[in-house]
Amino acid sequence: MFRAWRLAGAFAGLLLLTGCLAAERNVSEATRVSSHWAAVSLFDEKSQVLLTSERAQTAKADLNILALSGGGADGAFGAGLLAGWTESGKRPQFDIVTGVSTGALMSTFAFIGPSADPLLEKFYTTTTTADVFTSRGLEGLLNDSLYDTARLKSRLVEVIDESVLATVAAEHNKGRRLYVATTNLDAGIMSVWNMGAIAASRDQDSLELYREIIRASAAVPAFFKPVLIRVGNDGGTENAQMHVDGAVKAPVLLRSFMLNGPYKHKNVYLVINSALKLRTAETSVENSLTGIARKSISELLRGLLYKTVYQTYVTTRRTNAAFNLAYIPDDVPASKNPLDFNPDEMKKLFEVGRALGRSGKAWQHEPPRLEPFERIEAPTTRKVSPPAMASARASVH
Repeated sequence: MFRAWRLAGAFAGLLLLTGCLAAERNVSEATRVSSHWAAVSLFDEKSQVLLTSERAQTAKADLNILALSGGGADGAFGAGLLAGWTESGKRPQFDIVTGVSTGALMSTFAFIGPSADPLLEKFYTTTTTADVFTSRGLEGLLNDSLYDTARLKSRLVEVIDESVLATVAAEHNKGRRLYVATTNLDAGIMSVWNMGAIAASRDQDSLELYREIIRASAAVPAFFKPVLIRVGNDGGTENAQMHVDGAVKAPVLLRSFMLNGPYKHKNVYLVINSALKLRTAETSVENSLTGIARKSISELLRGLLYKTVYQTYVTTRRTNAAFNLAYIPDDVPASKNPLDFNPDEMKKLFEVGRALGRSGKAWQHEPPRLEPFERIEAPTTRKVSPPAMASARASVH
């Protein structure tokens, strides 16, 4: 008992020491945004949903949306699926692409189109852990993150340059849209960034802001260093917002305003860079602080992922859009650690995605393990009058 109290006291002391040593925000490291122009307004001051569409309306018959989830190194699956989909000759041009976490890293190249497939393949089959982050040791325990992502920042400088920004800007000006989500940790809200608007802004800081938003979206809290984005020009610390992984709030990004418009057909393609298994008991948890924290966070995110997939399914069907879902098959061995960028494992997962994309058998039209009352009929067979629609909505809620 004495030993237990001594350990508890030591742990409390460590927490106290951590609090004492925590550094104030270094605002000089923050990326400046002159206003909120780069973020999409999802709610007003009264937390009411804004239903107006930010996206320019077009006269196209079809609307195709691609939403890419988080998943760390398991993003190799989505990269392979896109490559195989291109090889099948059936990959559409997407009017809207969204990305969260590793999906944010992929989203720019998915938005550009098949010509960027080789860049995605290279990134998700040759990148090593050392290319993404390094351990900060004891300093990390007493600071804001366990790992330093300076190397990821350098990789983003290499792969996202002025020419990439110009390509994204050109497609944005045609009416296409690219959105990336981060979590504003200070406000406790999800921020959705219009990346095309940033690229097309010609602001002198647009390229840096573009890269930093992607890095923020992939910044797993406590593991990776958060990204500070300073709003306004007065330089005050109160205007330096702390942004982390968008998956903290929503592992997948789809909002109803993206589906607005007079389209003949609407198609939502949801690529989950993870399995949707009921259990993940292939390996035991490492008995260490980082091992327990990593597994606990992954389980929290796994539960949130499934709920978000279902929410996306409901939003899609309720707006008369076709729902298409792809995820890592259950018979593929689970990733031991999505933060372990192992080229050999990533190549295998890339080929799994490529084979599915090429075969055309990747897509399911509802989430797995739905109970009968959770199921919503596909729009091609559903003809619901307004009163019946209200009743159906009430049954879901």
